[in-house]
Amino acid sequence: MASLKYEISLLDRNTRFALWQIKMQAVLAQMDLEDALLGIDKMPSTLTDEEKKRKDRKALTQLHLHLSNEILQDVMKEKTAAALWKRLEQICMSKTLTSKLHMKQRLYAHRLEEGASVHEHLTVFKEILSNLEAMEVQYDKEDLGLILLCSLPPSYSTFRDTILYSRESLTVDEVYDSLTSYDKMKHLVVKLDSQGEGLIVRGRQDRNTDDDRGRTQERNHRGKSKGRSKSSNRGNTCNFCKKKGHIKSECYKLQNKIKREAANQKGKQPENSGEADVVEDYSDGELLVASVNDSKVSEEWILDSGCTFHMSPNRDWFTTYETVSEGVVLMGNNASCKIAGVGTIKVKMFDGVVRTLSDVRYVPELKRNLISLSTLDSKGYRYTAESGVLKISKGSLVVMKGQRKTAKLYVLQGSTVTGDAAVASSSLSDDDITKLWHMRLGHMSENGMVELSKRGLLDGQGICKLNFCEHCVFGKQKRV
Repeated sequence: MASLKYEISLLDRNTRFALWQIKMQAVLAQMDLEDALLGIDKMPSTLTDEEKKRKDRKALTQLHLHLSNEILQDVMKEKTAAALWKRLEQICMSKTLTSKLHMKQRLYAHRLEEGASVHEHLTVFKEILSNLEAMEVQYDKEDLGLILLCSLPPSYSTFRDTILYSRESLTVDEVYDSLTSYDKMKHLVVKLDSQGEGLIVRGRQDRNTDDDRGRTQERNHRGKSKGRSKSSNRGNTCNFCKKKGHIKSECYKLQNKIKREAANQKGKQPENSGEADVVEDYSDGELLVASVNDSKVSEEWILDSGCTFHMSPNRDWFTTYETVSEGVVLMGNNASCKIAGVGTIKVKMFDGVVRTLSDVRYVPELKRNLISLSTLDSKGYRYTAESGVLKISKGSLVVMKGQRKTAKLYVLQGSTVTGDAAVASSSLSDDDITKLWHMRLGHMSENGMVELSKRGLLDGQGICKLNFCEHCVFGKQKRV
């Protein structure tokens, strides 16, 4: 008979004992030694005493070979396989009230984070149930199903309501199957195309009052049969050419203008082939989708109100970095990208001050660097947009600025500090320190800052000659 080799990890304090137990029982069963776990007295009577002892010794040695040194030291005194097995249960799967309370707390506190893996969530949930079962803690299957539904985040509220209101009873197995199928359907999306990806900008396009009235007229005519006569529009006035007899969507002048502009755009290709092409949509959609035609990774930072975290595909930009093994980002084209790490990135802003973006997600499959406005808002920053400029401020100090580009996306005015520059950025020049204190102190005069510096109130930093400050000049101008 050919010898069989089984690769089972050594049991230690961090091993999932319930699964290790099942694997070890399978190994002993393959070797016809599983009876030894019951004890010598409970082995089949057809065996002689010598055969029973030999069988018990084989099972005992197999258990010893699958224990770590840490565990083996605690069970060396056990002389039979049954006694050793019971001792392992006491060490790794204690059935005391404290252990049961700890495991129940894990069950009730187990939550699925937004964007985390459903498969990993279910794996940990099943592990907790296995441990409770080994502790002889019984739960009703319906209660377990309800606990699993309660562990889902708010984005699964529709799924949860569908499960609860579509049946009178349920089991944890039914919730397993439904949740697994739902997760698979969410990820049945088109794979990321190497030639482009979607960026989402939430919000409506600016429209004037005439456009809104025209939109209302268009909505009022929706739902009617396509074969209606144009005589129904005789009393209407076009909001584009101001002539009667048709509405804006049927205006030939508008259609010809759109065609001419499209032809002009084809004749004028942008110098930067990596610029995003934007689909100008006249519908009521809430989203503008920009398709990046260049496969190169952009070095610009996009100020985005739709993304949840700061994100970047440039690994070299991170000054601090920590690898993570879970988490995904859902894209505008319904595809998902894996988060590979989290760290900090230094960015030199429009005013020359180097600021640090914390908790930046490293997403290798992205083509754009995104700054989350919602994250900044949660940290006490506020942002306003006017005349194509987006300003992010904290208190009275403007810390970031973004310029609206052709793609109707706000691009940060600044550059990323990388490599040696990131190290050197921690020590600012005297001019930068003077300018920084000037803005921090409400644009105080140079003489005032020198006096504060003499008193040691500026962290021991010296003050040099203050350069030209346009804000001070404009603020002191008198109206004519």
